Amino acid sequence: MSNISSLEAKREAIEAEERAKAAAEKRARERKSVMQWDSLGRAAGGEGGEGEAFVDPDALPEPDPDTKAYFRELAEKIEELEELGHGAGGRGMYGGGAGGEDDEEEQEDDRPLLLRSALEGLNGHEIPLAGDGETSVILERLLHAMDDFARRVLADRFAGSYPKLVKHRAASHVLQTLFTLAGETVDRETRGIVATSPNGEDTSLPTMTTLLLSTLTEIVDSLPNLIYDPFGSHTLRVLLRVFSGLPPPPTDGRLNANAERSKKSQKWRKGQKGIEKNFLADGSETSSGIEGKKRRVPKEFGEALVQMWESLNGLDEGGPKGEGVRRAALDPIAGPAVRVMIEMEAAEETGWTPGGWADRVMCGLVEEVADPSTKTEERTELRSEYLGGLLRSPASSPTFETLLLKSSPAMFDALWDALFVGKLHRLAGNQVANFVVAVGITRLSKEQLSATVQEVVKIGTERRGEWIDNFRTGVLRNLLERAAELKACEAEMLDVMLDTFGLKENKDLVVPCLLSLNRLEYYKKLPSHVTAQPATQGSVLLQSWLKLSSPHQQVVIDSINSLGVPGITTLTRDATSSRVLDALLSSPTTPAREKRKFLMSLIGHYHLLADDRLGSRVVERCWEAADVFLKDKIAASLVDHANFLQASAYGHFFARKLELPLWQRRRADWKAKMAAAAPGRKMEDRPAVVHDEPKKRERPVDEVDEIFSRKKGKASEGGPAAPVVNVEVPKREVKKVEGLEDVFGALKASVK
Repeated sequence: MSNISSLEAKREAIEAEERAKAAAEKRARERKSVMQWDSLGRAAGGEGGEGEAFVDPDALPEPDPDTKAYFRELAEKIEELEELGHGAGGRGMYGGGAGGEDDEEEQEDDRPLLLRSALEGLNGHEIPLAGDGETSVILERLLHAMDDFARRVLADRFAGSYPKLVKHRAASHVLQTLFTLAGETVDRETRGIVATSPNGEDTSLPTMTTLLLSTLTEIVDSLPNLIYDPFGSHTLRVLLRVFSGLPPPPTDGRLNANAERSKKSQKWRKGQKGIEKNFLADGSETSSGIEGKKRRVPKEFGEALVQMWESLNGLDEGGPKGEGVRRAALDPIAGPAVRVMIEMEAAEETGWTPGGWADRVMCGLVEEVADPSTKTEERTELRSEYLGGLLRSPASSPTFETLLLKSSPAMFDALWDALFVGKLHRLAGNQVANFVVAVGITRLSKEQLSATVQEVVKIGTERRGEWIDNFRTGVLRNLLERAAELKACEAEMLDVMLDTFGLKENKDLVVPCLLSLNRLEYYKKLPSHVTAQPATQGSVLLQSWLKLSSPHQQVVIDSINSLGVPGITTLTRDATSSRVLDALLSSPTTPAREKRKFLMSLIGHYHLLADDRLGSRVVERCWEAADVFLKDKIAASLVDHANFLQASAYGHFFARKLELPLWQRRRADWKAKMAAAAPGRKMEDRPAVVHDEPKKRERPVDEVDEIFSRKKGKASEGGPAAPVVNVEVPKREVKKVEGLEDVFGALKASVK
């Protein structure tokens, strides 16, 4: 009996242990699936219990529905004003309306009143509106239209909430715009221009300099974590630029590797019409007035930068010096911030220094260049392994490009010799590293370019052909452009290009093969009914080739001429291939005789070329490149086709420039006018242009004219003397009418 009870007890103990183990595994699975903030404090009402919502400590309050609807209506009103031409060079506050003074005065008040009303509605709702995905975009638009005082008010309203705002998906973009514009405000404040209240009231509002320093105090301790935050990292880059006085990256529409915003954000903002434009200003001007220039900053900003540096140095805590920085340089989120740090160091008077961020990324190369005795084999191996991975990673290769562009000549030579010399056969064909090599080529000296070209020549033809097959043409393109810039190795590059495409014996096919980016062996295999489509990389290669000096670009010119008028017409019909003709006509190295030969070959066909959307642009480029003699020839060939050009949807624009009616009536005046409009001529060297103005019929001067001329002369006394022009009027007898002596006497008496 005792044995049975002991067995049951043992079985119960085993089952209890299995149930406890299963419960522990279940808790572990649930722990992996819950959100990050589920373990934090719950809402009021105690812990536990079903139906109780968890609270995100970094959440921002939701905007009021009525306020949100008002700002949505405000955005629609701004877009409506822009469509009507307000703020875009049309009627409005700064435009010259055509509806009279009353209409103009009424329109002048629309946009300022709209902004004033928006700022009144913004009062007290700044943080909720910044945290909403829809209204945050509207708030960014308003920021570009605000003056310095209004921006300071908004920055002051955000005080105390920056740690939350800087990591918020929507609010972080508002802060990026605010801090970028704050850099301009700080520049003006440093020069003594401090904005005051529009009402003239004496307020205790801090300056933008003080507000930015206060903002940094709130977030400086969290910078090592902020650099890895997907939203905070972009804001950190802006702050680094503002405190260092660096200008914002160019806003030319391209995706800049060092831009403060991610590529996804840039692409989205590119589709948002007018998001970076001041809707109070005319044209397409942005609110940035000193873009591209280093801004003035107070000395307090230098101390703030030291604090940021010390905080970010915390990335290396818990490991060897530089390991944390090198890990951040490889990270897709933290990498752009590392690039800004490297750029800031390069902008200093001392440049890169041993122990700095650039030195840590390059594993002590800055220190070794300054003191060769510090070179060690261990550090050399680490550098080769780490930098080799850095330039092959899509996320970190822009960091290597920054190192190449911002390095001193001595540092660039050390980088190029250590990582590129002897390795081009692998790097130039790599899908990522080829872009880095192309950037490095732009800084080569004549000696380095010569050695690089010789190394490329030694690479097998088949291996170079693989670069073309895989659309990796950046190395060859930059070699051509660098050779043209330095006037060195041009003959060698000509041989490299012909050998790579297999065109040494078929030079007439240079343009078809390069434009379609097909080597000769593949180009000949194309079926007769298949037309090779122009490739952008091939068009750029041809444009770079045309930059070489004569006679090294003659191969391309001869290939274009061999196409004949039908082939050239086909080139003008495509947006990609037509750029090759633009390069031919605009390149300063193209011989004048070749331009003349090309333009003369198209005489008799200009009206057909102009009857196309893209062809008309090429024809206008031909017209600009022609001298007066050729323009006269072209105009003579188009006289019979004047009606055709006028009826063409695209050709009539070219017909306006021809001015064929003037050419037919007064050919000499037409030539003088064309010569006056020729580019590159000084105004004083241009001949006078005879305008086709109607002439007044001459009549003899009688006694009435003499009387009123004396009256006009007396009225002008006391003012500046008008120039006297002696006009010889042909005399002729005027028939006198008897009985008018009294009338003339009265007129003479009235002007005394």
